[in-house]
Amino acid sequence: MADAGAFSKGQLHGFKRQGAERAEELRGRFVWMRHSLLAVVGGNFYYETPIIFEFRSEPVIWFSRDEEGYLLLNIRMLTTSHEPRMEIQDNFWLSRGNPDDLESPPSGKLVSVKYSNGDALKIEFFELQSAAAARMRYAEAQLEQCSIPFPMTAVEVYNRVGGTDIEFGPRETRLPGGSVMRNCLSIRCRVGIALG
Repeated sequence: MADAGAFSKGQLHGFKRQGAERAEELRGRFVWMRHSLLAVVGGNFYYETPIIFEFRSEPVIWFSRDEEGYLLLNIRMLTTSHEPRMEIQDNFWLSRGNPDDLESPPSGKLVSVKYSNGDALKIEFFELQSAAAARMRYAEAQLEQCSIPFPMTAVEVYNRVGGTDIEFGPRETRLPGGSVMRNCLSIRCRVGIALG
């Protein structure tokens, strides 16, 4: 009913507040299990790269594999706050702390969380049926020139660390010192980005 517009945004926020008051933790699972994934993180592309972002020699956004070889997403949200934040461990997400907003529609392909200090995380899985579909979604990336097989499942990750220069935005990555990256492709690297 919510997806069909039966409730106003105010009503939906009220439902979320009431649910948050009753629950200590909210959890869910991404059932998108694939042997191969294209990670789109901060407007950059990572294929067969197990660690997307590493901070002070610790993985922050990375993949593990289960015993059947399926890739599983892991995210440890960085924060300047001392409050707990959402975690994703092997495709299972667990909301911690007191988010201002949490969205997880029944499709199981998306979760989004925002905190009052500016911390934010959004993950979405979807299919890219062809190189042409990838070109339409990511016009500047020129993915058709790479050795990525299509159709391909992609996972987009948006992550912002409130109060810092670290942001993996929808179309670019911002890092301390004013560094901006976009449309970079990492294939078969051990680590995509390492800081600290």
